[in-house]
Amino acid sequence: MSTETTNAAKAQWKPPQQGSPCWVEIPARNTERLKAFYAAIFPSWEWRPAESAEGQSKVLHYSFAEPKGFTGGIVQMPEGCAPTEQIMGSGMTVYYSVDSLDMIEKRILEHGGSTCLSKTTESSHGWFMNFRDPEGNRFGCYEFHRS
Repeated sequence: MSTETTNAAKAQWKPPQQGSPCWVEIPARNTERLKAFYAAIFPSWEWRPAESAEGQSKVLHYSFAEPKGFTGGIVQMPEGCAPTEQIMGSGMTVYYSVDSLDMIEKRILEHGGSTCLSKTTESSHGWFMNFRDPEGNRFGCYEFHRS
């Protein structure tokens, strides 16, 4: 990416409104392996190199196709820190909108992820599932009913 392109992108960027989601951090022991996993199952994510300072953790930044401004990163976990090994884990769960839970589950399993909550109906709006990435992080996918 050229300096002009980088400067133009920075000039256009506006912080999200207060209270809006703005970052999803995914811990990893092997950041490149996890990037390959998420790039394979969500090809619309845009990846860019980290702007790291000396001594800062290794971060692989990504952006979602929409909404612009909501981004995340795969962050190198410090030594001795490991995600929970419980069936569902703890902490927040980020849900990603998908066209088909069946198709995304197939891609997740093909790329080393696993299912930890099978397809579940959510009111009249759609269905959701929970998965684990190859590093053990839990995330959800949501399929909306199409009218």
